[in-house]
Amino acid sequence: MNLPISVIGGCYAEDCSFPRSTIYRGSGMRAACILMGLGNSTALHTVIGPALAGDFGDIAKRKGIALEAVSGCDDIWFRYRHPLAKPDVYPAIVTPIKDRPNVVTDHALVFGMMEGRPKVIAKRAVYDPQDGFRAQHFDGNGSSAEELVVLASWSEGRAMTDEKDPERIAARLLENGSCIAVIIKCGPQGALVATATSHKWIRAFPSPRVWKIGSGDVFSAAFAHAWLQEGRAVLESAWFASRTVAEYVGTRAETFSQETLMRIREDSNLALSKSSDTSRAIPDGTIYLAGPFFTTNEQWLVDEARFALHDMGFKVFSPIHEIGEGPANVVAPADLFALENSALVFALLNGLDTGTIFEVGYARARGIPVVGLAESIEAKPLTMLIGSGCAISNDFATSVYTACWQLMGDV
Repeated sequence: MNLPISVIGGCYAEDCSFPRSTIYRGSGMRAACILMGLGNSTALHTVIGPALAGDFGDIAKRKGIALEAVSGCDDIWFRYRHPLAKPDVYPAIVTPIKDRPNVVTDHALVFGMMEGRPKVIAKRAVYDPQDGFRAQHFDGNGSSAEELVVLASWSEGRAMTDEKDPERIAARLLENGSCIAVIIKCGPQGALVATATSHKWIRAFPSPRVWKIGSGDVFSAAFAHAWLQEGRAVLESAWFASRTVAEYVGTRAETFSQETLMRIREDSNLALSKSSDTSRAIPDGTIYLAGPFFTTNEQWLVDEARFALHDMGFKVFSPIHEIGEGPANVVAPADLFALENSALVFALLNGLDTGTIFEVGYARARGIPVVGLAESIEAKPLTMLIGSGCAISNDFATSVYTACWQLMGDV
């Protein structure tokens, strides 16, 4: 039996500089597209700005989504420099929509919204607050559900509970009488899946490419499908969601063939045995960040890579930050000492800087794994790097995740 699922979430335009992409999605529309792609009947309750109304109407018609839209004052854009970047949001101040009609439904997937979300009254609901350190509780606007599952990032969990430890965050959220399960997503450490009787950790599935934008929306939609539609247990649903995310970030697919769905189900079922009682530890080894820093754009990329790796919890040695500039007979020995004591080299290969190429060769000669970013370089100049086992990508997000997965022992 196909049970209708109501999605409550935003419709926003998303622009990414590299890889170049402009798409009309937002959490609500993306989740609705994923649910339709998984075979659900879906209604989307949203707000749409005046200039984007036609685009989103066309998408809903093409996908078969029942669109229940309120007219908004603003056309909201999320602009990313790359898929791991914090987006700039335009306009900076969004006009809230007041006095929206309540959404009364049996099954709901609810996201936080820039314009403010409507009151939802549901029998069963999945809630993704979506707003980082400004995250609000599901019932903060009067919403209610007989059974509620909260899916939150670590930062959102901290915002809602003032707790830092994921176990404590989950315990606090479970104090809500209708909340039967909490999932706290903790990056490379995995995600905590907590109920009143069980606390288990799951992990991500590596993928050959990583399109990070919207991956959280996909997790929530896939979980809602498994839990609301298929009646799976919470832990099973979380593993299914994790595996679906891997499919999405690797292909950007929103519709899945029966063969792909079968593979997702098989992989997620096999992964149940990998559920653990504790989170995965971030390895103690250091990532050596090799790359030129002689121009503004070079230094910017070094800073972006350093921030992204630090943000995931890894130790990073960046020569320009840790050693700085100076005489060659001082800088080179200090850098090589750090390189020799690193667990992995992350190399920024744009421009094929001679110092960076030397560091890569030095690392490979010592058996240190190398992950490289080469955004606009043909394969031929990279022959020795590829042939010596370096993992080279032309995409920033993919290269960062590949480095993390290698250090975590996932690839």
